[in-house]
Amino acid sequence: MAAGKTAVGKAFARYIGWPFRDTDILIEERAGKSITDIFKEDGEKAFRELERQIIAEITQKKNAIVALGGGAVTQEHNWKRIEKSGITIWLKTPVDVLDQRIARQTHRPLMANLSPQQRREKIVTMLEERRAYYQRAQFTFCRPATSSIDETVQHIFTTLLEEL
Repeated sequence: MAAGKTAVGKAFARYIGWPFRDTDILIEERAGKSITDIFKEDGEKAFRELERQIIAEITQKKNAIVALGGGAVTQEHNWKRIEKSGITIWLKTPVDVLDQRIARQTHRPLMANLSPQQRREKIVTMLEERRAYYQRAQFTFCRPATSSIDETVQHIFTTLLEEL
């Protein structure tokens, strides 16, 4: 959440000339409402089911850059599809950076109505709970606050060329 998956993913897709897909946007399109409204009206379980459906569909396609919601990889059925469909990348971002970004946003249902201290604690807790899942990615790229989107894209591209 707020690591820059969408921004970096879009830029990377443009850089290599592939289509970009964001599972959160696809979920909103399928549901006909925002993720915040899905959580409020239908609950997290309904959101995760839509997410599962979208991932099942999107992993059947080739040559696309996909940004996944932060919790998608915590569902084993999603992970199995994801890891078989292509290269996996974790954009590892410092807690301070995540906290600053999330503080400026109003569309994060898991962070709604939290005080600054509660928000930071929730970020730390979520990262701790999800770390083992994120570490399964084939590549991890640390994204400090000083790194621009273009610098991150170039670093990812260069690294993938060297490693693959």
